[in-house]
Formats: sequence, structure tokens, C-alpha cells
Amino acid sequence: MSIPAVAGKTVDVGELVDRSHYGSLQWTTFILCLLCLTMDGFDVQALGYTAPAIVREWGISPGSLGPVFAAGNLGVLIGALLFSMLADRVGRRPVLIGATFFFSAMTVLTTRATSIPELLVYRLIAGKRG
Repeated sequence: MSIPAVAGKTVDVGELVDRSHYGSLQWTTFILCLLCLTMDGFDVQALGYTAPAIVREWGISPGSLGPVFAAGNLGVLIGALLFSMLADRVGRRPVLIGATFFFSAMTVLTTRATSIPELLVYRLIAGKRG
């Protein structure tokens, strides 16, 4: 893809990217994104891994955790809609940073849940990340 430049020259963006070198900014950004993706994956998988222990500890039926699993996905849907509009207004960076800290805090708070309704609310709110 070529983009006309100011001085009458055209810039081939693909060639520019291919010739550029990775610096500390690119590696730092990559590592931060990798860590966020890892923690998000942990957040999604943690409940599935701990569900059998929760069922035994709380003395509940396995089916009663169904709405809790669905609440996380519903929270992601709501968060994607709300935070994308907010990011258009205030910028992507502050919304992304805020949402990452928010879902991290909510994931930690989820570990303190003592009932199904409480766990459902925490999972719903933790899912509201951009």
C-alpha cells in the first residue's frame, strides 16, 4: 500500500515496516500484550478448573454454576460494547489500561466469593473489559 507523502514522494508502508528493526519499545509492548493475554486466558480458564472443587466445597449441584459461566461471557459482550464507545471518546490507551487493571482487580475479588449469586456478579463485572 502506497501513501502519497507531503513532498510529492510516495511511501510504501509495507516496505517501510519490512525494513524497520524491532527496538525496546516494540519488545516492551509485545511483552505487555503477551502478559495481558496470558492473564485474560487464566481468568477465563480458572473457573473451569476450580468448578469441581467449588461444587464439593459449597455442596451445590454442578448445574448451578452454568449461569456463572454464562455471566462471564455476557460481561465480555457488555464490556466490548460500552468500552469501545468510551475508547472512541477518550482514547484507546487510557481505556485499555483502565480495563486491564479493572479486570485484574475483579479477578482477584472473585476469589473471595462465598455464594453462587456473589460469584455470578463478580464474573459478570469481571467480564466487562474492553
